[in-house]
Amino acid sequence: MSEQAVELKDDGTGLKRVLTLRDLSIYGIAFMTPIAPAYIYGAAQEITGGTLAMSYAVAMVAMLFTAASYGKMAGAFPVAGSTYSYTQRGLNTKLGFFAGWGIYLDYVLVPLIVFITGALYANAAVPEIPYFIWVLIIGVTVTVINCLGVQIASRANLILVAVMAAIVVMFVVFCLKYVLTGGAGSEPVSIKPFYNPADSNFSVIISGAALACFSFLGFDSITTMSEEAIKPKKDIGRAAIIACLAGGIIFIIQAYVAQLAWPDVTGFETQDTALFEIAQRVGGTWLSNFYTFAVVLSTLTAGIAGQSSAARLMYGMGRDEVLPKKFFTYLHPRFKTPIWNILIMAAVGIIGSILLDLTLVCELMNFGGLLGFMFVNLSVISHFFVRRNGRNPWKYLIMPALGFLICGYLWINLSSIAYIVGFSWLVIGFVYLAISTKGFRLEPKIYEG
Repeated sequence: MSEQAVELKDDGTGLKRVLTLRDLSIYGIAFMTPIAPAYIYGAAQEITGGTLAMSYAVAMVAMLFTAASYGKMAGAFPVAGSTYSYTQRGLNTKLGFFAGWGIYLDYVLVPLIVFITGALYANAAVPEIPYFIWVLIIGVTVTVINCLGVQIASRANLILVAVMAAIVVMFVVFCLKYVLTGGAGSEPVSIKPFYNPADSNFSVIISGAALACFSFLGFDSITTMSEEAIKPKKDIGRAAIIACLAGGIIFIIQAYVAQLAWPDVTGFETQDTALFEIAQRVGGTWLSNFYTFAVVLSTLTAGIAGQSSAARLMYGMGRDEVLPKKFFTYLHPRFKTPIWNILIMAAVGIIGSILLDLTLVCELMNFGGLLGFMFVNLSVISHFFVRRNGRNPWKYLIMPALGFLICGYLWINLSSIAYIVGFSWLVIGFVYLAISTKGFRLEPKIYEG
């Protein structure tokens, strides 16, 4: 298949090409959210013995290799479907299905995580409103924005990310001020957030990096917008790397200054709200309230991006007739959005947020996300280096191989519960694929554009 065969035209019948490099980069950062450390800080610091900054650095390097692979595949195949489409075309159709099925678990769980966290923080701030009502408020808001179209979602993300970034900067400044004035015996400068001789070892840092990958899951969502990007071949890869690098730097800085301000990583009242407690220590009630507000905003940005990405992954799989085509490829006649897919994701996100546990959802996200990343790295090697005799081994063999190996090493360090539920999910996908291909006698279709 030629690469031109999948370069879709904006003829008014499909998704609308309206997104610039800035829009795509903001979209990826919005999915990850600048305040992502708030979700895992307490648990991650306990696992790493206070060296979360180093674990974030390791995770960022791993994600940068993989972001480069996503960019290469997006340049070759600028279509909706992301991990699913790239593996389908780079390796084979059946593996493409499993890659999409695995990463779909990731995309499905993002709204659950952000709805749960946002509702918990909002309920803590305004306990008069029950938790499930907050879930409904956040879920409905995200769904309406996505149904109105990608341009509306992009503008909303730009505003929300800017507000969050401002609050993160305030948090960093107050932590530094607290440290520089000798608060709680903290050290103005220390290497302990990166290396603590008493607690650090390779295994601990890698375990922390496996958890820290949660904060990066989202830069790949940029590739699901390939058919809505104005210059997909040029901008998708660049945006993925920009989002991954910018997010990593933001996460490392927050982990570093927070560790300096609160050296005792076991002294939090509640692990789930560790950074809230640090904000209260360094800036008082008003800063902790602002930080809570930022966490709630993050549920909107990540929820918008996560729900949108899952809907477009379903759109790509429906167009290939892996899922029922008529239903999953339906676009709203005015807004040109896959509205039924968005509504399915809204229902899953709201119901799951009410029924499931936050820690379990975080573990499961990493299973699907890292599995999908490994498939995409292999797809680059297969498509560019093997099939097309790529003459640049560093670009088409070594870099994606490093991305595969690092993600694979992080993947095998996940918890047992992640494997139990994750492989159960893959078995369900195997059964569905066997039925839909009549015992694997038929090949899943590939959209030709």
